[in-house]
Amino acid sequence: MFGKKRIFWFFSFHLSFLICFLLIAMILTLHEVTTIPKNHRIGNRTSNVQLLKEKGFPFSFLVIGDTQGSKRGERLIRQGLREGQHSFMIHLGDFVKKPDQWDHLLFLAEMTGEIKPPFPVFLVPGNHDIDYASAKIKNAGRRVTREVFDSIYGARRLHFVFHQSLFVLTEIDPQNSDDFLHYLREVLGRQGQGMKHIFVFVHYPPRLFDYIHDFFPKEDEFYSLLETYKVTACFFGHYHGYWRGQRNGVNYLIVGGGGRLKETQSEWGKFNHIMKVTVDEKGFTEEIIALPKSHRIRDDLKEWAFGAVLPLFYHQAWMLYLITVLVFVWGMVSLFFFLKLFRGRHEDKV
Repeated sequence: MFGKKRIFWFFSFHLSFLICFLLIAMILTLHEVTTIPKNHRIGNRTSNVQLLKEKGFPFSFLVIGDTQGSKRGERLIRQGLREGQHSFMIHLGDFVKKPDQWDHLLFLAEMTGEIKPPFPVFLVPGNHDIDYASAKIKNAGRRVTREVFDSIYGARRLHFVFHQSLFVLTEIDPQNSDDFLHYLREVLGRQGQGMKHIFVFVHYPPRLFDYIHDFFPKEDEFYSLLETYKVTACFFGHYHGYWRGQRNGVNYLIVGGGGRLKETQSEWGKFNHIMKVTVDEKGFTEEIIALPKSHRIRDDLKEWAFGAVLPLFYHQAWMLYLITVLVFVWGMVSLFFFLKLFRGRHEDKV
């Protein structure tokens, strides 16, 4: 009986402080969520485009896709930041796991409070980022619709000129799939002439190779449009891996290895990565920055706890503080009884 009590208090102490550690992490994250700066650099607002500073050729930018709020994605972005001086970053979509406002708040909190990129981060909306059919999120108050996305990040389509190069980001709205072609045609027709380079960024890839089976609207028209305006390269996400190819002079790259890697897809190109793109007067080169394949249960636990538990305390933070204090006190009580029983047994032996 004496031994069972010691084991109980021993595990009670360790479990209490493990929970306490997680609660403190939640408190810190809640503070980050409630103090997200209004003038942050994440998204497609005109003010973020105005932050771009041209320094001439060569310049570089980062590209990543499908991080889905994962710790692997955060580690990749940090690694990319260490690989030189970049002008901006473009995320190819699915930067959150589901189109819930809380997921987006966590994404912004991580980017603005922890990662803190020193340049603008532009976003291509993906199918995980917006609840287009209002069917994924049951709680209407937390659902990220097109309008909510616009209010958080700015326009879902964006184009800008940076040092004689045209950059075009466009969503593909599954309920109005032809609209993105109208946007591309209008932007390329108006600003595509005379550019040294043109880069296009879309979430969904066309059926470039055998492993892509998703529907892509009017593929032939899309290819023809890019070839007509001599687009330098087009980047895609959605497929959780890497692929590169060329068609009639246009380079096509899939950079979707920012987070979870799907078991159902091919092994070729299946690795976590972010891409550094360097542009000069003649063209561009890409450098893949990769992470070894890994899976951390701790990351899954943190994602679940923060996504499912923390929203409950968003408007009642005092409850989170109270629970943390109670768990800490219980941990100290457990430690006291464990040490008392340990000393008692030691004295009996003496």
